Amino acid sequence: MIPGFQKALEIFRSASERVPAYGMLLKHGGINPRAVRGIKDFKTLPIIEKKTYIYRYPLNDLFPERKIPSMGYASSGSSGKPTLWFLDDIQEQQGGDLHERIFRDIFKIQKKDTTLMIVCFAMGIWIAGIYTLASCRNVARKGYALTTITPGIEQKDILRILKDLAPRFKHTIIAGYPPFLMNVFSEMKKKQIPAPKNIRVLTAGDKFSETWRKDVATLLGMRTPDESIINIYGCADAGMLGFETPLSIFLRKKSESVPGLSRDLFGTVKNLPGIFQYNPNHVFFEEHEQELLLTVSTSAPLVRYNIHDIGNVFPHKTMRTFLKTHALEKETEAHGLSQWTWPFVTVKGRTDVAVTFYALNIYPEHIKQGLEDARISRFLSGNYFAHNQTTNHSKTQTLHIDVELAPGVRPTKTISQNVRTAVSECLLRVNMEFHKLHSILGGKALPLIALKQYGETNFHNSDSKGILNIQGKKPKMSS
Repeated sequence: MIPGFQKALEIFRSASERVPAYGMLLKHGGINPRAVRGIKDFKTLPIIEKKTYIYRYPLNDLFPERKIPSMGYASSGSSGKPTLWFLDDIQEQQGGDLHERIFRDIFKIQKKDTTLMIVCFAMGIWIAGIYTLASCRNVARKGYALTTITPGIEQKDILRILKDLAPRFKHTIIAGYPPFLMNVFSEMKKKQIPAPKNIRVLTAGDKFSETWRKDVATLLGMRTPDESIINIYGCADAGMLGFETPLSIFLRKKSESVPGLSRDLFGTVKNLPGIFQYNPNHVFFEEHEQELLLTVSTSAPLVRYNIHDIGNVFPHKTMRTFLKTHALEKETEAHGLSQWTWPFVTVKGRTDVAVTFYALNIYPEHIKQGLEDARISRFLSGNYFAHNQTTNHSKTQTLHIDVELAPGVRPTKTISQNVRTAVSECLLRVNMEFHKLHSILGGKALPLIALKQYGETNFHNSDSKGILNIQGKKPKMSS
């Protein structure tokens, strides 16, 4: 039996009986739920996604017995309008179980240890902050001496907490998006605020380089970064899916020096993917045309749901075979090969069209509206390439938009400034997450504009991955 499949089958059967929208979907497809018994049957079930399932049915019909859950949150959608999601007590408990595993088995925090969790994800209605808070409250209810405080992305509040409150606790955990946390840590150093003893870092939303992990460990005085800085894999649609372990971090680092291992795990990719372990009784992953499908019991149960992440799934047994092939079994035992027996999932990127910037999504529609502004549109061809550039070992992110001029138009400083103004105003208007980010980072959040003459051969920078828009064609991700 494939690990987690029995649980996935239970989720499917429950959804087919109790969730009106999913029952309707199966009925329209002529599918008899009782005929689905094995993995071959399961793989014939329809693949669902946000557009074809979540947006297709009335809200109440997405939940068992049409009961709307007790807490709502949001993610930014392709039009800038948030997609609303929900969670209930069961999802909070699942999040609590996964966070407890990190705190107990990786951070080595005992129940009696006084611990301060500082949540530096954006709060308000956004998933990361709400979910982390709910999960940590659940951990506290298990008997841990865990206190959670939520400054969000208000840097002054974060620094005050680190200076005045954190020293009163045995352990401090700070959670947030990697680039934002690096800004916080750099500011700590500038203001000569000492890092709390036994500080740990929990990140989500963005992958980061191993150099970034090393630099953070140095800034904070950490001796064991592989057990102190952990990245979570999750999504607004389903919450927390998996997380890094000392074993997965070791494999990621080792792949940089062992090309054969890198090919086995990641194939041929330019940027080092993330690699996580996941509880197969919480989420069931499948691969389909290079994308990851998940089946998970959220408040709105999802069966074979496509979140458009590119990646691969490796059962623990398969990973052991790879390690044996590369003579790494003995070495990985020291990093928890026998302790961390969950399957692995690698995440290489996304196939839907969006540029990730400080873990929020910038979509083609956002940029297109800005470039159609009457002040600038006559100077432009409509073609552009938008990408996120990470510099200084993943410490700094900048949003770049290469814009092609109309035939016969020469680049000027005035056009460049007007393009930046129009696009920035549009992003601030239609993307609430970007608006919040700008309130914290100011001008650093605004895009940098490069004007390209019409027909210029290097219009698209092939070394970067981003949105390529050519007039008359559908925008696509290009690298």
